[in-house]
Amino acid sequence: MKNPDYWQDSLNYLTRADKNLGRIISQFKNYSISSRGEAYETLVRSIVGQQISIQAASSVWNKIVALVKTIEPNKVLLTSRENLKLCGLSKQKIQYIYNISEHFIANNIINNSYWEGRNYLSIYKELITIKGIGPWTAEMFGMFHLLEKDIFPLKDVGVIRAMNQLYNDGKKLDIDKIIEISDTWRPYRSVACWFLWRSIDSEEVLY
Repeated sequence: MKNPDYWQDSLNYLTRADKNLGRIISQFKNYSISSRGEAYETLVRSIVGQQISIQAASSVWNKIVALVKTIEPNKVLLTSRENLKLCGLSKQKIQYIYNISEHFIANNIINNSYWEGRNYLSIYKELITIKGIGPWTAEMFGMFHLLEKDIFPLKDVGVIRAMNQLYNDGKKLDIDKIIEISDTWRPYRSVACWFLWRSIDSEEVLY
């Protein structure tokens, strides 16, 4: 597993900028992040993980893999809704996954060269045209596939929960305060979020 080239610089910067976050970073010295290298899988995993725990998402995903075998757009589209529902997916999530599959096929997205040389904003704008992919899912793609270093998923439940614990004794922080704190992490907000997730879950977050 190879870390992004900005990894050590980001850890040094965040440790200096935020003592609270620095304690988490020192606690997880061996933590690292890398892309799975599969854009389609990352997007489908993000749909699976919407609004459920990491452990629940992992269970559903393992059932999907056992059913479909190879996670590819064509094979997923050939899998019946009934069988996907038995894996633990809602009707809505199944439709979203079909929509992503159809987008990949229609645009002949067969490898990562499709995303190379493009800025994150252009990719973000394309993704949110797919019904089922909203800002959060596009942000997860940017963070976990593209390894963009400065994304802050403002509506991510895990990030907010970790921030409440770290900065307000578990009590709910105002949105303005959350933004104020996250601004101190620029230009490495993604890295800060990776460590926040790691601090509250025994299982590593990886889409």
